[in-house]
Amino acid sequence: METQVDYLGQEVEALKAPHAKQASEFFNHLLKAVKARLVYPASSKLPEQFKNDLYLKASEIFKTIDKLGYKISSDTIQYGDHIVYQSSSRTENFAHVFFRDGIINIIFSATLDEEELERFINLIAKMMRTVYIDDDLATLLWEENFPSISYELIDDGLEIETIEYSADKLRSGKNSTTEDLQSLFIDEGEITFDDDDFATAGREMNLRRRGHAYASMPEATQDFLNRVAEFTNDDKDQILQIVNEDAKFDHTEYILTVIFEILGMEKELPGYTETMTFIGKVRDNLISLGNFAGAASLLDRMKEMHGVLVNLSSPRADKINAFFLECASNEKISLITETANNLKDIESEGLTRYLTHLPWAAIDPLIGALGDLKYFKARQTICNVLAELGRGQIDLVARGLEDERWYVVRNIVMVLGQIGDNRILNHLKKTIRHPDYRVRKETLAAAGSIRTGDNYDFMILALSDPDVKIQIASLQYLIDHKVTKAYKAIEHIIEDKKFKDRPPDQIKKFLESYAYLGQDKALALLKPLALKRSFLISTKDERLKYVAISVLGLINVPQATKLLSKLANNKNPKISSIAMKASSNPGRMA
Repeated sequence: METQVDYLGQEVEALKAPHAKQASEFFNHLLKAVKARLVYPASSKLPEQFKNDLYLKASEIFKTIDKLGYKISSDTIQYGDHIVYQSSSRTENFAHVFFRDGIINIIFSATLDEEELERFINLIAKMMRTVYIDDDLATLLWEENFPSISYELIDDGLEIETIEYSADKLRSGKNSTTEDLQSLFIDEGEITFDDDDFATAGREMNLRRRGHAYASMPEATQDFLNRVAEFTNDDKDQILQIVNEDAKFDHTEYILTVIFEILGMEKELPGYTETMTFIGKVRDNLISLGNFAGAASLLDRMKEMHGVLVNLSSPRADKINAFFLECASNEKISLITETANNLKDIESEGLTRYLTHLPWAAIDPLIGALGDLKYFKARQTICNVLAELGRGQIDLVARGLEDERWYVVRNIVMVLGQIGDNRILNHLKKTIRHPDYRVRKETLAAAGSIRTGDNYDFMILALSDPDVKIQIASLQYLIDHKVTKAYKAIEHIIEDKKFKDRPPDQIKKFLESYAYLGQDKALALLKPLALKRSFLISTKDERLKYVAISVLGLINVPQATKLLSKLANNKNPKISSIAMKASSNPGRMA
């Protein structure tokens, strides 16, 4: 049993040995770093973490101290008269690692850097492993040539007893005799025990108390857990965090590897079919657990195997085709829906990977799932997958437009918009007249995804939508794409007797669009509106007149310019002001 002696409470000793606190802190961090290097494999992050902690502590200490020197005996390490380490056991005796090879003092200088510190930790950890017990530490320190770590050796003239663990040191030069062999068989009453003799009994008690998980651990890990109480609470928290990260062993991938190795080794068809049935159960279990990434990996492997079998012209490829068709069935898609409804935050990336492996036969069941899914994230994932699966099956996807639920129809319209093919326009003609505004709005967005100009007539048609928001949205699209043929449809709206009853911002938007797209053809309607006498018209007509004057500047023809000049000289100051402002920004939309 080894102990780290705390410096707290040793004020008197601290006065005798300045910087005793810093010396203890440095050594404790060093000891933990070496222990972590011993216990954990090279792939673990824990040794690196403790090494970094030691370097940070050393950097802090050596800001005010030039060096730290420690005296070493067979079982203690001291800083001055202050004991920083003591061990009463031969096993894992940190002090003995130095003392057995004659090192009685070791000094760390302030120039110690991280690389040198790491080499020192690795060397001491190496010396504490049994396999390296016959190496000479003093020689190894000399070979490493540490610039900031020095040491002093024991004087050869002094007779100091040291403990050697080398097997060679335990061999006798004498030959064994019969008496020697008989002496090995001593009377039971003469047997005595020390602490180490009870280690086995203690281990068995731990196995019973801590259960199967502890029992299945390697012995080195069990020993580490038995000693973990030597660390502080902060150290334990750090250990727990890094152990959790190291524990991210992918059991699913391991299981899949084993299963597909079994499948590949099946020689007879009945055995092959039975294994395929088992894989189907694994798939269902992964989906039920919400492990969509695992289910996707399963299909990745299945697809890879299918490619190999097809190249070999093996009839077993048909079994895999049947497996994928089963994945696309209503029953299996319903299982996904059920799981997604129980998991508000689904693993969308894994679900997407899984579903994109499915054949087009999954389209209809997926459309049905849109009506049953509760959460947006799952619905969005299904829509994205339908867009991928439906690129060559637009008519099949469009069947979802017949659904009675408005939100399903809107989702299908969104899917068609993601596909972005000209063929979707024929289907969107159905939904542009849908009774729900949200469906019509999505329809307009889907039509806007077509970049070939084939959707212009569709956008012109949307100008007559009963919802003003859709009218304005389609109008803006027509302006942005400068669809000049739209002016006639806009003219029809302006000529409506109820047009002047619209809000001012709508009137302005329509007249601007009309002037911008119609140009000289729009002047025929706008000129009479601009010249209408103010004292003979109503307030609404007067407002229409002022807007008509303001948009004349968007018409780039001499007649419009001449008309604005005339209006700029009007006796009515408001008319004059509007005309001059319109003249100053010719051809530019507000």
